Amino acid sequence: MDYIDNFHPVELNDYDNNEEIEKRMDVIKKTDRGYNKTTRIVTRNDVTKKTKIEFYVSGDTGSNIRDAEIGHYYPNIIGSLDEDLFFKVCLATGECKSKNGSNVLFYTSPQQYMSHFNIEVNDDIINKWTSKRNARLTILDTISKNKSSSQVVH
Repeated sequence: MDYIDNFHPVELNDYDNNEEIEKRMDVIKKTDRGYNKTTRIVTRNDVTKKTKIEFYVSGDTGSNIRDAEIGHYYPNIIGSLDEDLFFKVCLATGECKSKNGSNVLFYTSPQQYMSHFNIEVNDDIINKWTSKRNARLTILDTISKNKSSSQVVH
């Protein structure tokens, strides 16, 4: 039996129009000053093909660090010591045409960068970054412990 469902109205085309949704998302992304898109030739499983890579650059010193893969802004500031918590990449290939003029990418780890751009990073670089990150985490942990022990609860 057919009936009208006013509580859950759904048009037939609500979920079928992916091309229109993608076009709208492209328009939104193009208004973002840190958004970039490039094409690279990638080889996976002995198959070589052109792949579109989208990424976000961070701003200048004093602005928030931005995740290069998803565009999320972190509370950490560029130029602060907290920059050591992130894997920083300068994309100096000429591919970066961001409207904010930056070509600096921040990742949560070298592994995230390698996965995003499908490249390998030297183990020495990974080990140096890990040591630098761990040193910063130790300092932050010490600061946090000192703050909590110096607070008086009434």
